[in-house]
Amino acid sequence: MGEYKRKFGAYAAWNYEREIEDLNRMSEQGWQLIKGGCFTNKFKRNTEVQYRYQLDFQPDIEVKGRYIETFREQGWEYINSVNGWHYFRKLYDPEQPQEQYEIFTDRESRKEMNSRWAGIGIVLSVIWGYGFVRQLFHLICFPSRIVLLRLVYLGVILAVFLRGVLVMKRPESSKKGKADRWLILGLILWLILGFHVITNQVDNRPAFSMRNVSEFNGALPKDLENSTEWLAFEVQYEDNYYLDLEGTTSAPLCISLVDENKNVIYSITTTECDEENIRLWLKKGKYSIYFSDFAGGSIEMKATLR
Repeated sequence: MGEYKRKFGAYAAWNYEREIEDLNRMSEQGWQLIKGGCFTNKFKRNTEVQYRYQLDFQPDIEVKGRYIETFREQGWEYINSVNGWHYFRKLYDPEQPQEQYEIFTDRESRKEMNSRWAGIGIVLSVIWGYGFVRQLFHLICFPSRIVLLRLVYLGVILAVFLRGVLVMKRPESSKKGKADRWLILGLILWLILGFHVITNQVDNRPAFSMRNVSEFNGALPKDLENSTEWLAFEVQYEDNYYLDLEGTTSAPLCISLVDENKNVIYSITTTECDEENIRLWLKKGKYSIYFSDFAGGSIEMKATLR
């Protein structure tokens, strides 16, 4: 057995007591913490001593030396700090009352520490909540798979933050639920996998903005087989897509969006086009936009798909 060991784990800020319990258990097994971290703790083998550990959350310390000295005077040995969390330990004597190993001696001190993290949690909740409301509004106005995925992604993260704020604001709430042990790991996986899925959907979603300025000496026939293909694109997955058409022509022009089987999905005949957010339900496949039924002359047209 080696002298050092690393133990991986992730703990919710509002469930920090779980980490304390795990550190105490490791100490009982002869592994003493020498460096705490976000996702991994480093231990050194020493079976001759046993410690009790505590954590304090103080993101803004004006004089860190004085802060550490205050705890040292109470018998606590400082280990290290990470992201505003400070690790302390005290030699354990089973003959001493359990209160000797509590870093907070009164309810107000614990509540104050919890409130510091809850304040950060509220700020994060407001940020995620703003993003959630924006996506909800966007989903109502422009429903699509990608917007729904973003809404669910933000909603889950927001729910986790709100749970953390609620627990920290209410010290009597249970911080020892079994689900919380895996919640932070689930959140990390959700952040990574959800971001990957959304990015993949965005990358595979056709999106373009194309402008065309042309002079036609002759007319364009009505039938699509002999008309002019303006642009082509491919859809990777079935969803709602939104098309903008803007432009002018010297004579009425028919603009048609067709699938690979030449089925017309959308068509408009006009000399002045200013169509926005044309909602199209497109299946997976290839699509084209054609110019047809034109007497000849100039065409200035812009198309945007998203």
